[in-house]
This record gives sequence, structure tokens and C-alpha cells, in this order.
Amino acid sequence: LFGRLFGDTLPEFYGASEASQAPRINIAENDRSYELAFELPGLDEQAIQVHVQDHVLTVTGERKDERESEGKRWHRVEHRYGQFSRTISLPQDAATNGVEAVYKQGVLTVTVPKLPESRPTKVQIKAS
Repeated sequence: LFGRLFGDTLPEFYGASEASQAPRINIAENDRSYELAFELPGLDEQAIQVHVQDHVLTVTGERKDERESEGKRWHRVEHRYGQFSRTISLPQDAATNGVEAVYKQGVLTVTVPKLPESRPTKVQIKAS
């Protein structure tokens, strides 16, 4: 179900290197909102951008290679550098206004509120 609701937009167009650059994500929901947590360790919040348009959430940024190379021969480099992007289609009950993003300890948490009319409401029962 979540694969259909929160599918990556156009994943078949990603090349192998671009797909490996895309940050990993956890998605949760409650009655009032969706919460998307992106793994982005080692970045400054200024290096991350979040955009929402037409029920599509896009997180982009760049991890710069700031390794000191003078006097060193690198034998293995597994850290990923360069630009990254992750695009997620939001469900129809997601509100595109009021989206909040918080970056803490390498995790970007984006909270997307649900539309008020899609939230459960309690119906008062009247005795007759």
C-alpha cells in the first residue's frame, strides 16, 4: 500500500550512481500528518533543499568532497559525494501548505499535514 502511496517518481530513469546517491527514507503517518525521515549524515542544513509541487516532494542537495589529499594516497573511498535527489509522490490527502522540515543529527524530518477533510471526525450521537 505505501509503495503505491509514496512511490518514487520515475525511478526507472535513475542511473545506478544516481539511485545510490538518493538518501534512504522512513515514512510514517498518524491521524494528522505524514512524517518522512531522510538519512543525510554529514551535511549542513544549508546544503539541503526541500520542494513541494503538485503533490510531489523533492529533497535535493550536495555532499562536497572535502578530503585532504596532500601527502595522502587513498586506498578506499566509500563515502558518497556529489549531488543527490529523492522525489516522492504524496498521497492525495496530503496538504501541500504547512509542510515543515527539521534537520537534526543527520536526519531530515519532513512533516506533511493531512487535509482537514480527510482526517477522522467523531460524530456525536444524540438520543431521541
